[in-house]
Amino acid sequence: MRSVALLDGGLGQEIYRRAREVSSPLWSVAVMLEQPEVVSSVHEDFIRAGARTLSLNTYAATPTRLLEQGMLDQLEAIHHQAFTVLEKAIEAAGVDVDIAGCLGPLVGSYQIQPDRSFEDLKKEYDTLARLQSRADVLLIETMTNTLEARAACAAAQASGKPFGVAFRLEKDGKLKSGESLEEAVAAVESYEPTAVMLNCCDPEVLTSAMPRLAGLYPVVGGYANAFKTVEPMARGRSVDVLEARIDISPSAHTEHVRHWLADGARVVGGCCEITPTHIRHLADSLADEFTFIRFSQLPGQD
Repeated sequence: MRSVALLDGGLGQEIYRRAREVSSPLWSVAVMLEQPEVVSSVHEDFIRAGARTLSLNTYAATPTRLLEQGMLDQLEAIHHQAFTVLEKAIEAAGVDVDIAGCLGPLVGSYQIQPDRSFEDLKKEYDTLARLQSRADVLLIETMTNTLEARAACAAAQASGKPFGVAFRLEKDGKLKSGESLEEAVAAVESYEPTAVMLNCCDPEVLTSAMPRLAGLYPVVGGYANAFKTVEPMARGRSVDVLEARIDISPSAHTEHVRHWLADGARVVGGCCEITPTHIRHLADSLADEFTFIRFSQLPGQD
């Protein structure tokens, strides 16, 4: 059977759904500090659902975003806590999984491109890679432009860990920056990521693009979101204004993933609004056709 790396789902949205209250615009970080048991329970549920690579809850914990909220002095403590809550979940579940460090957009999701130099961006990503040095792998996610993606790839490559880079495509099949998928892959291939992926796109966008992506890089994958639209958040509003698509049920999600796998995907999972129930349905439904592995077990890794 073909081996496929199975990631977790929408960690942040699941935390938001379960938290008693949210005290900060950086809600996923605030919940982890104030209600760590919530984050551990989300991680554990994704592990028990079948995920074999679990992301640290550090997507929003960039120096830039913490500085904006007056929380930069907590940078190291936040990353330490992210390991603590995930390791607690792994111990409780008793399953051998990869811990994935997260290198997301430094300023915020769905933006075009920070007005910063490559060197400045790389310096911040170097800091994040150092803080997540205990991780098994690194996942660069939701990239909307090649400048930020290249800076993150440079930092990830320097860490010596297996890493993947994932771009977000708009409905027109291009990055928010206007760059094509072909330009995006060409911009990062010299860094030799383990996999090039698409994430946080509409499932239909990802389904349409996967055949093209599979022709551009040896190991590819994808994990979609289930939001009706992300435009309010792209314009600076908070996540609580976003609505989930009721048509992306666990079975509907699995059918989209089947298409991606048929077109050559080797890494799958879920993004925002994809729950442990979705991942369990996926893992159970495809268990007779695929062997689910950790990201670090993909081809080319030791």
